[in-house]
Amino acid sequence: MSSRAESVEVLDASVQEEWKAVAGTGAAGLASSYVLCNAVLGLAQTGVAARLSREWKPLADLIPPGAYTELARNVLRFVGVRGLVESRGDSWRLTPDGAALFGEVPEAVMGYYTEAYGPVLRNIEGLLTGRLRYGADVARNTEALGRRCEVLFRSVGMNVVRDLVGKYQAKRVLDLGCGTGGLVLDLCREDPQLRAVGLDIAEDAVALGSKRAAEEGLDDRASFVVGDAFAPQDWPEAARECDLFIAVGAVHEHFRDGEAAVVELLRAYSDLLASKPGSVLVLAEPELFTDAEDADFFLVHALTEQGFPQPREPWLKVIEAAGLTCRRVLSVPNTMFRFAYYEITAGAAAR
Repeated sequence: MSSRAESVEVLDASVQEEWKAVAGTGAAGLASSYVLCNAVLGLAQTGVAARLSREWKPLADLIPPGAYTELARNVLRFVGVRGLVESRGDSWRLTPDGAALFGEVPEAVMGYYTEAYGPVLRNIEGLLTGRLRYGADVARNTEALGRRCEVLFRSVGMNVVRDLVGKYQAKRVLDLGCGTGGLVLDLCREDPQLRAVGLDIAEDAVALGSKRAAEEGLDDRASFVVGDAFAPQDWPEAARECDLFIAVGAVHEHFRDGEAAVVELLRAYSDLLASKPGSVLVLAEPELFTDAEDADFFLVHALTEQGFPQPREPWLKVIEAAGLTCRRVLSVPNTMFRFAYYEITAGAAAR
């Protein structure tokens, strides 16, 4: 004899009211976005995302050797519920939304915050209470930051730099704070006549850049040297010989010590430009606005105790105070990171 259990809804007024309020906070959506972001990055980091396409592929062809097959299947089921993949038996393919989200630039945006700044964001409690100090107990993932910023800058500012290299007919370019070396390699890859140098204070970054150049057969024109972007008087000769100098998102950190510190640094750059007639400095700097669009960017700068990126007026003020001329301020609208590109030459502007 079979029996059927009675189904009873327990409608407790206080519970219903509580969860109605929770639903209104958007907390579930925030948590859901966090989970999805990590799932997407996990599939990218394991290589599954790169193997997915708009064509059907069996699971065995998507996962790396030795992978936990059932878990991989369940992660794909999860992103399938979110509309990023679809299945037919045990074959999988990307939906149009999935093909877009698993692109290189969206992945870099997510990785910028969750991977590069994840160690910092996960330790807000310790930083706020003073139990931890940034730089001593907590640090951003600089290797991940370099990789993610390389992709992001290529998508936002590479065309601007390319045009300036052509405008000034630059033969040797220096990238200050080169990170993983992407800008140097991109320029040399595109122009067989160009030589470029990447300078970074981190020895491991310089080693990685050199390795990449050798692997691509570009090491006869793309080189990497250890040096402090803020101490041009100590740069190796290979760096000082260049005629176009690029600093991407680095110099604003000096605003931490006030405008006078930025002026002093720019004066050192001014001396270098003056010694090389026709040379130009390109400062590619984010403009930080404390609005909803830039709130995340603001927070990671606050947590890492960096000098805040500045809007244009403070930049133009310190450029002029350093005896330099800003010929143009270029920008690329409708991008996530609002950069300004200051095209700077030696000598004060005529009045």
